[in-house]
Amino acid sequence: MTPTTETTTAKEKQAPAFYIFAQSQDGKNKRIGAAFRHSKGSGFNVLIGSARYVAFPPKAK
Repeated sequence: MTPTTETTTAKEKQAPAFYIFAQSQDGKNKRIGAAFRHSKGSGFNVLIGSARYVAFPPKAK
């Protein structure tokens, strides 16, 4: 039996480019998510709650 070696690479924590807020009826703001610059191109990774979205600007036709 040969031993297995696990290598883990720690990702550097990236600060969000934007925070996403929702305003309640009483006027209070609650932070519900964040947007991070996408590693490929000029888009953003958007995290709202436990959902993850990716946004890119439209391409020229």
